[in-house]
Amino acid sequence: MGRIRKQLQQLPAKKERRFCHRSHVCLRTECLVSAVLVGLLAMFVTWGSSSIVSAGYELVQARGCLRNLETQNELLRLEMAQLKSPQRVQNIAVGQLGMINPPTVYIAANGVVPGTPVKEEMVAVQRSTLFGDSRAEAHTIQQ
Repeated sequence: MGRIRKQLQQLPAKKERRFCHRSHVCLRTECLVSAVLVGLLAMFVTWGSSSIVSAGYELVQARGCLRNLETQNELLRLEMAQLKSPQRVQNIAVGQLGMINPPTVYIAANGVVPGTPVKEEMVAVQRSTLFGDSRAEAHTIQQ
């Protein structure tokens, strides 16, 4: 019996045992909460990284699309310039629409009113082809 008493004296009191038991529960709870927080933090970091990577891919795709559109735009501008060229318009006007080159055109000098006597004036005569090279000539006329 003496031996059992010594062993009982060495054992902690019930209150201490409860405290010790609670300390294990608190330690487990703290570890569990810490693990959950670390897991949530890892998920947040992973989500942020994946969103940055996907935004980078979208940016690369948008830049490629922009380059394609710029190339198409330049090709369309070149085609538009070719379609608007004076030689092409003249060929269509003469060949398909049956238009003719205009005859000689007389242009009077400024300030001349029809029906009024005029001294000798310089009148410009312009020979022109539709959108092509033109040349101007000056003639002296009397009215």
